[in-house]
Parts: sequence; structure tokens; C-alpha cells
Amino acid sequence: MTANAQHSPAGHAPAANRQGPWQPRAIGVAAAGVAAALIWIIANAAGADLSVVQGDADPSDVTLPMSIGFAVLAAAAGWGLLALLERFTARGLRTWTIVALVVLLVSFMPLFGVEADGGTTAALALMHLAVGAAVIPLFRRGTGD
Repeated sequence: MTANAQHSPAGHAPAANRQGPWQPRAIGVAAAGVAAALIWIIANAAGADLSVVQGDADPSDVTLPMSIGFAVLAAAAGWGLLALLERFTARGLRTWTIVALVVLLVSFMPLFGVEADGGTTAALALMHLAVGAAVIPLFRRGTGD
């Protein structure tokens, strides 16, 4: 037996070999940004306008940095909420998962209130789905609730 194995609790891997919940969650934040970027790049290459008009305002371009930034900020905010819920509630992960799914559904509502071509609308909807698909499973990984 190695020194690490002797000092670890029975049935648990040594600390150096355990993966904490922060690792898959950090990967989830990065994956959210990458997913948004890939969808933006594909939509742009396919000729989507990537511009939206809300109300009487001038058209706003959906840029690559904006897409990545919003995806990463949303994922990081989700991580922060999850950390708080895990610290202060008995079923933090379960509560967070429900909140995350509701937020994902609600995130589609602004798509109905803007004017955009079909390619832009599809790209934005896919970005929302991709961020949720990256974040929710990866944030749940490594913990049990």
C-alpha cells in the first residue's frame, strides 16, 4: 500500500485522484462558450443575418464575442447559484436543476419578441439549447442529491 492509500478513508480514492465538482463545472462553463461560438460560426458561414430588431430600436448585430460572453456569463451565474444552493439547502442540486430547466425554457421567450430572419432565430435557439445541454449535465456530474 502506498502512503496515500493508507491515509484515505476506506472506500475513497486518495484526494489527488478524486475529481471535485468544480472540474466538470469549469468544463461546463467553457463548453457553453465553445458551443455558442461554434453555432455562431456555422450560422454566419451559412449566411444568417445574425441581426435582431427589438421594438422600434435599430438593428443589433449578434456578434461572436457577444455570443460567447453571454453563454459564459450565464453558465458562471448558474454555477454561482448552484454553489449557494448546495451550501445552504439540503437538496441544492435538485433545486438548481429545476431552476436551470425553467431558466432555459424562459430564455426562449425573447426570441418571440424580436424581429430576425429564420437563420438568426434558429441560431439563437440552438445557442440556448447548446448552452443548456452543456451546462446542466456537466454541473450535475460528480455530486449526488
